[in-house]
Amino acid sequence: MLPTTSGPCRFGKYTELMREFLDREGLEKIPVAGPSSETDYLDIPFPRKLSVSDKTRMQRMLFKGIKASDLLEDIFLRFHPYAEDKEEIAKLKQARLSELERIVENGAGTPDLIEWGQKTVSLFKDCKLRNHERFPLVLYIGEIYVRQHDPCTNFVIRQLEESGLEVVRDPVTDWLDYVNKMNVRNARRDLGLRLKNLDLGKTLKVAGKYGRSLIKSKYMFSVERKIAGPFHEVLRGRHVLPKPIQIIDTLEKHHEYHGNIEGESPLSAGIAYHFMNDLTRPQGDAYVSGIFHVGPFTCMQEGVATAKIEAMSTELRKKKPDLVFPIIHAFFGDSASSNLDSEIAVFAEQCYQKREMLKERHGRKVQKTTAQARIDIHSVPASRHDAEYQRQVKR
Repeated sequence: MLPTTSGPCRFGKYTELMREFLDREGLEKIPVAGPSSETDYLDIPFPRKLSVSDKTRMQRMLFKGIKASDLLEDIFLRFHPYAEDKEEIAKLKQARLSELERIVENGAGTPDLIEWGQKTVSLFKDCKLRNHERFPLVLYIGEIYVRQHDPCTNFVIRQLEESGLEVVRDPVTDWLDYVNKMNVRNARRDLGLRLKNLDLGKTLKVAGKYGRSLIKSKYMFSVERKIAGPFHEVLRGRHVLPKPIQIIDTLEKHHEYHGNIEGESPLSAGIAYHFMNDLTRPQGDAYVSGIFHVGPFTCMQEGVATAKIEAMSTELRKKKPDLVFPIIHAFFGDSASSNLDSEIAVFAEQCYQKREMLKERHGRKVQKTTAQARIDIHSVPASRHDAEYQRQVKR
């Protein structure tokens, strides 16, 4: 199953390419499902023998599984840069993913997922970590398939971590939330137009779509809050941005974008807008200090986002000549970027500079440091599980 959308970009063509590859390998009988963002992903082609209630249950299971998977990836990225044993923490992630798969196969009960989350947090907290000041946080955003598929980027996240940075990958569920809210918004608009034209047939059809998306929105909010509960404390400060639809509203309010231009470009541009204009506040020792923006080579959406981000930063620098806005636009194709290593080195230094500026702005004690200095860390004995050490591990 490969979610898709309309249009000629890669996101809209992945299912067709997969179908062609499978046919070439003699796997014509394996179906390729491509639920679309146009329908709020409600068009998953489940077997016909399933009842409506069974199909609804499957939708719920899928969403809960995706949300829990996002949380597992999030807590892994929270601890991995500081782990003494990288292989051990990677094995822990895989073990918790296997347990999550078992829970989803058995129905993805919310109490089971909450218990899984509590156990997952406990196990990650028990990992041996190196004792040092927390790294600057970097938002890892862009085209959904590239940002979620690390081999496509030659595991650039590991390179960022080795440069003394902590990565926050934009979760899949943020995209699902954006698609849902845009379907609700568009259906509400279409409903008003149909009523104005006294078109009863189309009014009822749009009303049905509006109702389904609205109910889905309420459900997603409720179950997401429950499943994420055990992770709130340990992931504190990693997600300080508003919800995607609020990001779009902010862009519209400041006349930077229009909500009717849909896709990933307004989300990437909106996240950058919030960061460059300091519209978020750090929490605890977590300082979002840079953006690593990824996309596939020739991607239309991320190409538009890159142009918009650079235009906004250019205009902002006219008002703030001293603006520090660490960002890398990294596009990945058949060949690696020859300058990416040097760009990341400079980017890391800028992130540390940005973090010190944020500390000073928000009344924290500032110590001038460099990225290289932050990589020189010291091991902490496994026995040191006192209150002070636990506070360093927690978010």
